[in-house]
This record gives sequence, structure tokens and C-alpha cells, in this order.
Amino acid sequence: MLKIKSDQFTVNGKQSDCIEFLSDLNNYKNLFPKDKIKNWKSEKDYCEFNLQNAYTLKILKKSVVENIVFLESGEKSPFTFEIKIEINEKSKNICTAHIESEANVSALLKTIIGKPLNELFNHMASKIEESISKD
Repeated sequence: MLKIKSDQFTVNGKQSDCIEFLSDLNNYKNLFPKDKIKNWKSEKDYCEFNLQNAYTLKILKKSVVENIVFLESGEKSPFTFEIKIEINEKSKNICTAHIESEANVSALLKTIIGKPLNELFNHMASKIEESISKD
């Protein structure tokens, strides 16, 4: 099992705005590096794309519980995974957040994708901050 946790980041915005933004998977297109994704498709509860011309990933919204958005892999993904995005309110217009994931991958794949996935999550975290803070 590969476990990854992004850096914690601060968002200048309300917790409810962050949850609303992250609950709509159409918004996730803005979170991924534009040069690494192709063939993006999305609706409110799912997104599907080709990552680095190597994998097709499908991500489904599993649930939203209080301050956590839970996502999971869809049937087209090359391995199963779960993603948890937790948003905690620090004050009225400031919150902190981080992304955690558990992926069911082999030991070999774990060594190959561990670092790039961690970098991807940190990139996504910074894009969440940009997307919410500019609104």
C-alpha cells in the first residue's frame, strides 16, 4: 500500500467555499499540470483523463462529510486508490488543507510512482489555494 500526504497549505477563503469547489470534479481540471493531462472529461461527480500519455485515470466522488472530500478510483484506473482532501477552518476567511491518498500498488510501482505522486499532490494543493484565493 502506497500512502502519500501533501504538504499542508493555507487558503484565503471560507471553508464552505473550499468544500464547494472540491465537491465539483469539473474544477479538478485546473488542479493538474496542464502539460501532463490529455483527453479531459468530467461532470460534477467524476473526472477522467490521460496522465502523461501513460495512464487513463478515472476519479469518482465517493462522499463529502463535513470538512472532508472523499474520492476513489474508477474502473479505468490502472490501480485502486482513495483520496481524502481535508479542509480545516482556522478563522472566518482562512483555512488549511491537505491531500492524502492510499493506493493499492505493487512494491515496484510504489518506488516508481511514489515521488511523482507526492509532487502531483503538492502541485494540486497549490492550485487549490490559487483557485479559491483568487475568487
